Amino acid sequence: MKSGGRAFLVVLLVAAVGIATIGLPAIYGGSTTTAEATESPVESYETVSQAESDLDPADEVYLRDDGSAVLRYDDNESDVNQVDLGMDASEGLVHMLVADDLDDEMQNEEFESANFSAILDQQGFAGNGSLVMQQPDEVTDLSVDVSGEISDERNQIDATATGTFESEAATTGEATTSGHVTATADTFETAGSVSVDSGSMSAGDDTSMNVSLEDTSDGYTIDVAQERSVPDFSAEQWETRKAAKQTLQEQYGAIATQMGGTSDIQINEYEFEERSTGNHRLTIDVTVEYTGIDAGIEEQLATSLANDDTSDLSQSEAEKIAANITELEIETFEFTMSQSDGTIDVEWEIALANYDELTIAMLDLAESTDMNGTIPQEDIDNARAAIDAQQKADLTWEMQWDASVEQTSGNELTLDAELTSETENWKDYIAELKANDIKTPNDVVFDLTAETDGDQLAVDGQFEVESKDLAGKAIDAMAESARSGPTGSSNAQSDQFLTALSESDLQVARIDGSITGDSVRVEAGAKFDNMSKVTETFSDTVSISGVATESDGNTTSMYVYVDDMGDVDTASATKSDIEHLGVVDSETTVHQAGDWDTEFPEADTDSMRSYLGLNAEDSEQAEGENDSDSVPGFGLGVGLAAVAGLLTTLVLRRRE
Repeated sequence: MKSGGRAFLVVLLVAAVGIATIGLPAIYGGSTTTAEATESPVESYETVSQAESDLDPADEVYLRDDGSAVLRYDDNESDVNQVDLGMDASEGLVHMLVADDLDDEMQNEEFESANFSAILDQQGFAGNGSLVMQQPDEVTDLSVDVSGEISDERNQIDATATGTFESEAATTGEATTSGHVTATADTFETAGSVSVDSGSMSAGDDTSMNVSLEDTSDGYTIDVAQERSVPDFSAEQWETRKAAKQTLQEQYGAIATQMGGTSDIQINEYEFEERSTGNHRLTIDVTVEYTGIDAGIEEQLATSLANDDTSDLSQSEAEKIAANITELEIETFEFTMSQSDGTIDVEWEIALANYDELTIAMLDLAESTDMNGTIPQEDIDNARAAIDAQQKADLTWEMQWDASVEQTSGNELTLDAELTSETENWKDYIAELKANDIKTPNDVVFDLTAETDGDQLAVDGQFEVESKDLAGKAIDAMAESARSGPTGSSNAQSDQFLTALSESDLQVARIDGSITGDSVRVEAGAKFDNMSKVTETFSDTVSISGVATESDGNTTSMYVYVDDMGDVDTASATKSDIEHLGVVDSETTVHQAGDWDTEFPEADTDSMRSYLGLNAEDSEQAEGENDSDSVPGFGLGVGLAAVAGLLTTLVLRRRE
C-alpha cells in the first residue's frame, strides 16, 4: 500500500494496545512489554496540516465542502491475500482481519494447525486454544494434564506428566522426589525426600549427616551425627576428642554467646581415623543444649527495632513485636543426608506452630515502617482480617508431589510426575471473608493437556478468570507498567498518552487466530467507551474519525477520513491550494468539492459490535455503564504476544 503505512498502523496499533498487550501478566499485576508498544505512539490526525509529516502522500484526495476530506491509498502490489481494517472513533470501535498464505518455509514447519480465541471484558478474561503439530523426533511419547479451579467452592490444582524422550546422555541415572506441605493459619508442616542416583558420580567414602532440633521450655536441643571425610589441612581441629570439643565450642557455643544465652555441648560418640592419604575419617555424635536463646533474640531484636529510624515504634511496641516473633514453636525438625556409591539421599520432616504470631509480627513491623507507601494500609488490614478468617474457618492447605526422572542405558529419558494441591474448608473461609467485606480471590478455571497420538502432538488449553472491570484494570496495569518499567518514559507527552489510555475505558477486546496447512488468519477488535481520550494525545489536536478498506481484484484501497483540513477552504480549493501539505505530491489526484459523486466504504460498526459480542443497545449505554454481553473465548497471554509479532511481520511485509 503506497505506504499509507502509518495510517495502516493507526488501526493496527490501537488494536494491539487494546488486545495483544493484555494477557495473564496484566491479570496478575506482573510486568508487560507495554512500554515498548507505547514508545511508538499511534499517530492520528485532526487536520492534514498536522499530519503532513507523518501521512504519506495519498493516491487521491476527495475534498468536501464542509472542511473535511477523504484520503485514498491504493496498493497494487500487496502480497497479502486479505486485509480488512475499520475504525469508528465516535463509537470507539476498531477491527482488523488479516488472511494470507503461509510461505513455503512455514508450510514445511512442524505445525499442522492451530486455533485460539481470547476475549477480555468487564466480567473477566477467558478463552481456549489448540495446536496440532508433528511429533518432535526426540519425543517418543508424552502425556500432560494440568487443571485447576479457584472459586467460592474450592481451591485445587491437579497436574500429571509422563513421557519418554530420546537422550544422548553417556551415563545412566535416576532422580526421585516425593513429599507434602501442609499449612494452616498457625501451623506449617512439610516432609519429603529426594534421591539422586548418578553413574557420573565417582564412588568414594560414605558421607552422612543427621540433624534434629527440639524446642524445650527454656531453649533448644540439637543433636547432630556426622560421618565424613576430613582434609589434611583441618585435621588438627578433629584429631583428638579435646580438639573436637574445642572446635564444636567455637561453632555452636559462639551462637549462644551472640544471642545472650548459654550452651552445653556433649560428645556422645567420637572416632577419628587418620589416613596416610590425607583424607581422614571422622565419626561424631553431638548434643548441644541452648538456654536463654529466645530471651536474647527477643531483647536484641526489640532494641534494634526501637532504634530503627525507618520505623515509628516505641520500646514497648518493639518488645511486643519481638516477643511475637520468638513465639514461633519448632515442634519437629529432622533432616538426614547420606551419600554412598554415587547415590545421594535426603529426607526431612519439619513442623512449626504459632506461625500466625510470626505473620502478625511481620504485619506490625510493615505497618510501623516507613516503606514509602509500598504496602497500602488497606492491604495490611485485609491481611489481618484474612488471617482471622483462616483461623475461624480452620483453613488447611496441602500440596503433595511425587516425581521421577530416569536415564536408561537405551538412550532414553523417562518422566513420571504428579502434583496435587487442595484446600480444606475453603468454602467456610470465603464466607468469613465476605462477612467481613474482604475482597475474595478472582474465580479462575484452567485446563491444559498435551498428548502424543501416532506421529502427532496435540495441545489444548482453556482458561477463564472472572473479575469485575478486568478490562479497565488490565489497561491501568499496562499503563503503569509502561511508566515504571525499565523502558518506561518520563516524557510528558508519553505520560499524557498513558493517562488517556487509562481513561479510555476499554470495554471489550477480542482476538482470534488460526493456522491451517497453508494459510493463516487473524482477526481482532476492541471497544473503548471514550476513544477520543486516546486520539487527542497523539499530536496537539489529533483525531481520525474513521478508517475503512475495500478490495477490487489485486488492489486494496484504504480510506482515511479527516474531519478538518485546517485553514483550507475545501469548498473552493484546488490542488494548488493544498499541494503544500504532505499528503499531496505531484502524483496525487485531487478531486474538488462538488466535482465528484463517489460513495466510500465505511467501517461496518454492526459487524464490529457483533464480533465483540455487543448489540446495538450496548453502544447507546450512558457513560459509566460498562456492562457487556460478550461471551468469553480464550487464549493465553503468550498466544497474544505471538499474534502481535505475527501482525507486525505482516505489516512490514506490506510496506516492503
